[in-house]
Amino acid sequence: LGPRMSLKLLREGCGKTQVDVSEAAGMAQGDVSKLEQREDAKMSTLRRYVEALGGELELVVTFKTGHRMRIEL
Repeated sequence: LGPRMSLKLLREGCGKTQVDVSEAAGMAQGDVSKLEQREDAKMSTLRRYVEALGGELELVVTFKTGHRMRIEL
């Protein structure tokens, strides 16, 4: 997997503001701010956030055996 980063750093790396994301995701700017500070979030909320950045959310499970499986969302 690639590097790990916070949602805030991901957003900033995409050159987007919280307002940009809130408008594209149909969320209030305050909710975007709260999401970026949370340690957990609903998958559907993360999907909206990532799609607002122009990306696609994927979920990959990695087992101790080294096997990896992509989970359909």
